[in-house]
Amino acid sequence: HHHHHHHPLAATTAAVSPPTSPAISLSLACDDEHLSEYQILVRKQLEIFEAQPEDVESNTQGRKKQVSQGQVGIRCRHCAGLPLRQRGRGAVYYPAKLQGVYQAAQNMASSHLCESCQCIDEVLKRELRALRERRDTASGGKQYWADGARALGLYEAEDGLRLSLDV
Repeated sequence: HHHHHHHPLAATTAAVSPPTSPAISLSLACDDEHLSEYQILVRKQLEIFEAQPEDVESNTQGRKKQVSQGQVGIRCRHCAGLPLRQRGRGAVYYPAKLQGVYQAAQNMASSHLCESCQCIDEVLKRELRALRERRDTASGGKQYWADGARALGLYEAEDGLRLSLDV
């Protein structure tokens, strides 16, 4: 007879919750041609995700509007693995419109990526701060960000942004 307890891996993998929807990086290959270094770097730190039940529950406090399951938010990829309470301020945003993606990312960059994120590499944080100081942050603009979000499959629904999987 075989000793099954030699395979602890099999047991632990079974206990993992079903895979949540994959996160999609906000950065696009064509960013280099359209955006400032700061924006390019910011976009590489952020990812798009669909709210899961636990996101919905934890986001009710302090929000005017309830987040609904499957609603698309933007989160910092560095601390995405942490429970929401342990992430720094501004780690997740739920823009209501495609045009709002740009502003949400700017807010996240200055409050979270450059300041409160505990998980981001210190070197990267310094680089983001340095690029932010150069103030060439206006280039690229909201329209490019909105188009980029649309290219990734985002669309505006009544309750916020949603992700269409048949892109």
